[in-house]
Amino acid sequence: MATSLKRGLLTKSHAKEVTEVEEELDEFAQGTRVRSSASKSKTQIKAKIGKATAALKTHERHAGFSHLAKILTAGERNDALNAVDQLKGRSRVLYELASFSKHPYVRLAAITHLSTDMEALKEIAKYCHHSDTRAAALDEMANNAESLVEVACSSNFKESRVDAVLLLANTKSLVQVALRSPNSDSRDAALEKLSFDQGALERIVEEGAYRKTRNEALKKLSANISSLLNLLVRSRHPEVKKHIAGLLAAQVEHIDDIHVLVEMAKNCTNQDARYLAVGKLWKYPEALKRIANETGYKDAKTTALMLLSDMVENLEDSTALVEIANTSPYEDCRLAAIEKLVGVSSALLSVASKSKFKDAREMALKKLSSDADTLKDVLKMSKYKDTRAQAFKMVSDPQIFQQQLSRILG
Repeated sequence: MATSLKRGLLTKSHAKEVTEVEEELDEFAQGTRVRSSASKSKTQIKAKIGKATAALKTHERHAGFSHLAKILTAGERNDALNAVDQLKGRSRVLYELASFSKHPYVRLAAITHLSTDMEALKEIAKYCHHSDTRAAALDEMANNAESLVEVACSSNFKESRVDAVLLLANTKSLVQVALRSPNSDSRDAALEKLSFDQGALERIVEEGAYRKTRNEALKKLSANISSLLNLLVRSRHPEVKKHIAGLLAAQVEHIDDIHVLVEMAKNCTNQDARYLAVGKLWKYPEALKRIANETGYKDAKTTALMLLSDMVENLEDSTALVEIANTSPYEDCRLAAIEKLVGVSSALLSVASKSKFKDAREMALKKLSSDADTLKDVLKMSKYKDTRAQAFKMVSDPQIFQQQLSRILG
C-alpha cells in the first residue's frame, strides 16, 4: 500500500494520515488487532483511505496543470497538443492560449476546444493579432449570425470584418451590417451580397446612417423603376429625392402618379422635366399648392401658381384660394380668390397678414371692414406696416368703435 501512494505529492498532514491508515491495515492483516476491541472499524479506516486518496488526486491534478505550462510553451508539438486536450472546459486558459501562444498548432487546438464559447470566440475574432486564429474563430461561429454581425461591425481587423460578412447568409443580418457598421469595408461587403435584394436595398437607402452607403445602394437600384418611384415619394433624405428625380427625368411623360409628379416638380434638376411634371397636375390644386410652397425652383413655383390661378373660378377649397390670393402673379386671379373668401374670416386674416401683394391685402381688409375682432388680429399679426396702419384706422373709425363698445357693454 505504501508504495502505491505518492507521498511526495501530498501535504504533511495528509501524508501522516495515510501512514496511520496503512499501519492499521497492517495490524489487521497480521492479526495483532482484534476487531471487537479495535478503536476504529474497518469501515472507518476505508473512509479515511478514501479521504486521503481524494486529497492525493486533487493535489496531483493541480500539480499536473502547473506542469502543463512548461509543456505548452516548450514547443514539442505532440506533447503540447496533448496538454491542450487536458485543458478542455477551462475556457479562460484556452482563450489565453488561442490569443497569445506563439505556436500556431496550440492556438488552433485551443480554438477547437472553445467551439461552444461564443463570447471567447468573438473576442478572439475581434482582437487577436494572429490572422489564422481569427479565421479559425470565425469558422467556429459560422452558424451564429448574431456573433458574426458583431465581428463584422467591430473587429479591429479589416479581413476579419469582411470574412465575417462573407459567412453571413441571411438578409436580415447583412442589412444590419450595412446599416450599423462604422467600417465602410464591411458595409460594402454586405451591400455586394445584397445586390439583387430590392427590399433590402430600399431599406438601406432610407435608413442607412452613412450617405456613401445610401448612394451605393441607390446605384444598385438605378435600373429598378418601381423602387425608384417608391423611394422618391417616401424618402426623408433630400439628396436621395434629388438623385432619383434626376434618374427619372426621362420617364416623366410616362408617369401618372400624383405624388411622384409632385416630387419630380419639387426635386428634379432637369427644367424640362419639372415643367412637364407641373403641367400634368393642372387638375389637382392640392398638388399644385404643395409645389408652390415647397419647391426650390422658381420656374416650377411660377408654373404651379399660374395653373392654380387659372382654376380660381372652380375652386372651393379655402386653403387653395388663400394660396392664390397670397402668391399668384395675376392681379385678377388674386382678387377673384379673395371674393370667394368673403365670410371666411380666418382666410381673409391670412391674406391681409401675409400676402406679398398690397392690392390683395387691401382687398382682404375691405372685406373685413365690419369684423373688428379680426381687424385687431391683423394689427398683431401683419408684418406689413401699411396694412397694420390701415387696420388700426378701420378699427378706430367712430362708427365701428361705437358698435364695438355697444357690443362689449351690451
